[in-house]
Amino acid sequence: MVRNPSGRKAGGTGAENEDDEAPEKADALFTEAGSVTIASLLHLLRLTGAELVLARADLDPTSFEQAIRAKLDQFTSPTANQEARAAGIAFARHLVEQVLKQIRAQAEVKKSLHAPGAQTEKPASQPAHPPSKLLN
Repeated sequence: MVRNPSGRKAGGTGAENEDDEAPEKADALFTEAGSVTIASLLHLLRLTGAELVLARADLDPTSFEQAIRAKLDQFTSPTANQEARAAGIAFARHLVEQVLKQIRAQAEVKKSLHAPGAQTEKPASQPAHPPSKLLN
């Protein structure tokens, strides 16, 4: 089920709560196919972001997070409806923040694996990755 940033069911009136057994409203924010589309795009963002962050020697996702947030703020909306734009950007920000938390957690796990006392040396055959141009 897709929920908006306030935690209410998407497309609901706000009077519903999680204990209600009422069926989903027909005017939901996304169709089932739309929900799969959004989930797929978020999955791709997570995979791509993790590749960029985990390739960094310092494993610090801060610059990636800042770049993603800045680009989201710079998004050119396809609608002139400011209320719809604000709601859409807020929902996108909510979903992207979840992805950024996952990437940060992955970086922390990798850091802990490379901490003193964990795995001491990495193979010499592993190439060093240059910093990504997307982070600038």
